[in-house]
Amino acid sequence: MADELSGARGAPIRRGAGLRLSTHAPADEPAPAELAAAPIRHGAGLRLSTHAPADEPAEPAGAFVPARRLRLGHGELCYRQSGAGPALLLLHGWAASSRYWFATQAALADIRTTYAIDLPGFGESPPLDAPGTVTRLAALVIECADALGLAQFDLNGHSFGAAVAAEIAARWPERVRSITVSSLGARRSPAERALLGLAQLPAGLALPIWQPWVNLGRPWLRAWRPVAAQLIGLPPIPRLLASWYLDQLPDDSWMLREGIADLLAMDVGAHLACVASIGDPGFVAALRAIRAPALFLGGDRDRVAPPDDLRAAAELAPGARAVVLDRCGHVPMIEQPGAYHAALRSFLLGA
Repeated sequence: MADELSGARGAPIRRGAGLRLSTHAPADEPAPAELAAAPIRHGAGLRLSTHAPADEPAEPAGAFVPARRLRLGHGELCYRQSGAGPALLLLHGWAASSRYWFATQAALADIRTTYAIDLPGFGESPPLDAPGTVTRLAALVIECADALGLAQFDLNGHSFGAAVAAEIAARWPERVRSITVSSLGARRSPAERALLGLAQLPAGLALPIWQPWVNLGRPWLRAWRPVAAQLIGLPPIPRLLASWYLDQLPDDSWMLREGIADLLAMDVGAHLACVASIGDPGFVAALRAIRAPALFLGGDRDRVAPPDDLRAAAELAPGARAVVLDRCGHVPMIEQPGAYHAALRSFLLGA
């Protein structure tokens, strides 16, 4: 079953005279109560304080959820659990991780026990040795739910994670109480969907051929990550990358830094599987098979999944409804957290 990612992670770094090489106070010198509640900030390098300097904003207050590890048949899977109430599984999208669900976990903590999962090859979950297709990941999420003892759950998937969520709802309808599809759509024209399916077919067939080379190249790619981090982290590259996905760029640099960290942590095999899923007709088939209450949530300025595509996808799912948020791009839980979480809360309470 699950255990904490790191036993020392919850222990505060003590501040005082001199340098201390331990995060634990001596037995005869208890740590101050006000510091005991403060989590250690994660990031690059050594930090001698639990407080960020004035020019380096910390994570949103109270939002950090520690990572846990779960051992499944394929290996380890990382997830973050928070809140109380019925279970809600949160599935991230391409080049992301469970960390961008922090605000969602905080906003729903009083009505749902949330489980934000790092899919294999993203965040802190090791990659798979075989292609991480939508079908494979859907089965893995069900295995994760079984290991956590979750007979039923609500689902919220974002972008690529929404395709995985739709597959789960279609194949295991008895397990899914409700599903939220965030920032993912389908073309309205059947002819366009057919053409996308034809274009996707070669990529899907090539995945098993690429996989052995991906497995061989992983050590070399990992060795280059520090160099890539230095290059991609140079201004104004982070903001230029984010501007394609976000209509509202965050004021603080923490979000941008974490987004770059997730991008660099993404396994190349996981990346290829995401790309190969674009246009997969299986997504349309899964939408038509959904029987649980369904909400489609997206932004009016989403370049990846435009609002018309979101509405078209909602029309394929029986009884689904679509909500489009104003002044919002592809990542609504970050750009418009108030409106996004209000719509999500209302749907979950009424589903």
